[in-house]
Amino acid sequence: MKPMLLSLHLGGREIGVHTYGILIGCGCAVAIVLAFREARRQGLDGSKILDLSFWMLVTGLVGSRLLYVALNARSFARICAGGGDDELAARSLGRVLGDCTRVLQVWEGGLVFYGGFIAAGLFAFYFARRQGWSFWTLGDLYAPSLAIGHAFGRFGCFTAGCCFGKACDVAAHWCARFGADSVAFEQLRAVSAIPDGEVLTPPLFPTQLYEAIGELAIFGVLLFVRHHLRERERAASAAGGTTSVRNPGLLVLLYAGLYGLLRFGVELYRGDFARVYLVHLATPRLAHWLGLPAGEAVLLSTGQAVSVAVMLAAIVALILRRRHATT
Repeated sequence: MKPMLLSLHLGGREIGVHTYGILIGCGCAVAIVLAFREARRQGLDGSKILDLSFWMLVTGLVGSRLLYVALNARSFARICAGGGDDELAARSLGRVLGDCTRVLQVWEGGLVFYGGFIAAGLFAFYFARRQGWSFWTLGDLYAPSLAIGHAFGRFGCFTAGCCFGKACDVAAHWCARFGADSVAFEQLRAVSAIPDGEVLTPPLFPTQLYEAIGELAIFGVLLFVRHHLRERERAASAAGGTTSVRNPGLLVLLYAGLYGLLRFGVELYRGDFARVYLVHLATPRLAHWLGLPAGEAVLLSTGQAVSVAVMLAAIVALILRRRHATT
């Protein structure tokens, strides 16, 4: 992997350009362009969509980082305090400031998607109410953009080595090893999971790629469904019926349900230390069937619990909106 894409030398200082940040930026750009084009097709004010996109990115970034920091508060506090190092007194002021501002260093990875999803969704709800727009229409407009943007983000995670997987058997699975400049290497070395002298992590499940590929699949499903809905509208128009979408919200709820399912599955293989288990269930037989080490926990992480809640909420909302549309 290549966490640092390139280095720029400006004014005698070396500034690193992180691959993670580049891919996040590309994902955001693609997502905004897709949302803007769809908004124009639907007759919405494109400039307002661009404003909304910007503020959703800001609130989403803040929300995803805040949740990550909350889940790893002890780790950040330990780093700020010097990690119990005997050489604590020898740390320079610059080192102290750098350690204590790690919570702001998002380019090194450390974003929890659900935190950003909730924060951006709340802002979109506020924006829709203020503009007199339908929140569900906005949700459908942004759903494909969210999927493709998130896919870029997970590819970025792969380059940084964050959100890494549990140990896997190279003889039976597709595995990845990360270098010494990756988040995976840093976290595993901190718990003595990497022997001295090693420059790569042990083989790990590439969970970042699992989720990225899953998001691309969801993106394709959403585009297919949206195309199908448009064809139904055209057929209804040709028959003299209404051309409006009677029940907006299908795409965003479909995204929520499919992503919840995807995330629940990926969580089975996640091994990064952001995992917090509400129920620590380690079943050797199930772990073996999944290709995991016998002692690995498979249920129930906070990510899995939230995924189940999201799936159930999406199903209930779809049923309620379908009933509303038929009354």
